[in-house]
Amino acid sequence: MSPTPLPAAPLKRRFAALVYESLLIGAVTCAAFVPAGIIALFLNRVSPPLSALAVSLVLVYAWWLYFKTNWHKKGQTLAMRVWRIGLADGAGHPPPLALLRLRFIWACVFLVFVPLLAYAALRHGAGVPPKAAFGAALCWWILPWGFALFNAERRFLYDYLAGTRLTDTKAV
Repeated sequence: MSPTPLPAAPLKRRFAALVYESLLIGAVTCAAFVPAGIIALFLNRVSPPLSALAVSLVLVYAWWLYFKTNWHKKGQTLAMRVWRIGLADGAGHPPPLALLRLRFIWACVFLVFVPLLAYAALRHGAGVPPKAAFGAALCWWILPWGFALFNAERRFLYDYLAGTRLTDTKAV
């Protein structure tokens, strides 16, 4: 007999955890810039575009290590523990590594790549002024979280697409 899935974590606590998580990711990013900067020093002499790609890959890899380590071993990041939020698959079980990877990829797509591409396309492709391009990119950045307001299960877009959910561990 499978356990009863925990209820979804309230949106207020999830948004509070996101604010805290952004500070933690900022620290991870700062730490990752040390090896990324060293790599950039060497690759800038060979190929500046290759250098930029390498720095981006180092940052994404550092983010993945942070999330994978926390989600896979503990089922929560530090911010999720503080706000008593757990990560589960659709059935309420701890998600396997493949599902965690999928969640991370969808989150990167919607929180990093789409806003950056929107800004770049508007600024450099369409010649839109910086403030307007930033506003459009900000709308794309907010989209994954705004999706929860319209989703019946209150899932963020990347959770919905990955088949994961954020649960209320206060209910335990």
